Amino acid sequence: MFSYINNEKGSMFLLAILLLFVILTSLFFYINSFQSQINIYNSLEFVNVRATINLLAEKINN
Repeated sequence: MFSYINNEKGSMFLLAILLLFVILTSLFFYINSFQSQINIYNSLEFVNVRATINLLAEKINN
């Protein structure tokens, strides 16, 4: 097993696995940050809609 890692094909295999890990980790963090940003936008939208409803209710009551 270790002789397979020491030869050229083994080192290329380890390099490919390492590159795959780096790319997948980067992709995970990118998707996670995008989802966080979307959640923030949804929260802001909800707050603005609620504020508009409150203003309209106040206007109707006065």
